[in-house]
Amino acid sequence: MSDPIERLRTFIADNQDEKRDFSNDDDLIETGLIDSLRFVDFVLLVAELCGRDIRLDAIDIEEFRTLETIRRVWFTPSEATP
Repeated sequence: MSDPIERLRTFIADNQDEKRDFSNDDDLIETGLIDSLRFVDFVLLVAELCGRDIRLDAIDIEEFRTLETIRRVWFTPSEATP
């Protein structure tokens, strides 16, 4: 599985008490798909998959609301990147 969003989807699905469908646009936090106990593990997985350090003390929670936002912020090359 090389698509990082699919890896994140698997992480979310594997950590649900009751399996439910979700889309890339669902709010992961408000829907409870990612709870406070799993959030740090989720962020660390994002960091591992994108190959970038994510400072836990400087997280902008808005960057982790949806899988689509995560794709745009963490997995889409920036124009500023050479």
